[in-house]
Amino acid sequence: MRRLLRGLDRALWLANLLNWFRTNIPPRRGSLIVLAVLLLTVSLIVHLVYFASGQNVWLGVCGFSLLHIALIVGFLGVLLSEALGKGYRE
Repeated sequence: MRRLLRGLDRALWLANLLNWFRTNIPPRRGSLIVLAVLLLTVSLIVHLVYFASGQNVWLGVCGFSLLHIALIVGFLGVLLSEALGKGYRE
């Protein structure tokens, strides 16, 4: 377990990812929530096509996958916007 944690502490890709989040997300705090709303809309359309097409299994899987991805992105957007607080423009 310690080896895994040491590897994560030294991971350059993780440091770059966190640095990207730190610099790019605060000016666009609402972008994840807007993305979640768009994914929910696409999921609704896929579900409507799923029910109209006679219960195609792959459309159902795609619809439910989009729904869950949209919920996760939306929750992350709310959590990040709450943690980041008000921006410098407000």
